[in-house]
Amino acid sequence: LPANGGSAVASSILGSGFAASGVINADRRGANWGNGGGWADANSGVFPDWVEISFNGNKTISEVDVFTLQNNYLNPVEPTEAMTFTTYGVSAFDVQYWTGTGSNWITVPGGSITGNNKVWRRITFAPISTSRIRVLTNAAIDNGYTRITEVEAWGTSPL
Repeated sequence: LPANGGSAVASSILGSGFAASGVINADRRGANWGNGGGWADANSGVFPDWVEISFNGNKTISEVDVFTLQNNYLNPVEPTEAMTFTTYGVSAFDVQYWTGTGSNWITVPGGSITGNNKVWRRITFAPISTSRIRVLTNAAIDNGYTRITEVEAWGTSPL
């Protein structure tokens, strides 16, 4: 969250209502889609896209949750891990972390997702320490825009 010193940037933004900051606003549902409720890239049908979340220093994380747009985005509900999409969701993506050297991004173990149809995709892995993560999208169900409503990282701060 920005209140905890986090920030987000993206490869492109569809418009001011789809800013990258929408993925760190603590709203998994994507309420207010098109008005800060999540991020959409600017180039329909062109992949990859990415959204990057920077922490306020190194954090030790062992889970990243990615939430994509629900079918009924005008009336979204709190997502569950069983909730699926058929219309707007991100179907292939990599969850990556920054190594801190050069320009190296590494996909977290189990973080290369294909054939996704889940609104909420939870990726867990052995703890890693990093100052930032990103979601690199490779496909959307409709071959349209990348649409992500929230990205959450979970773990502990390094000692």
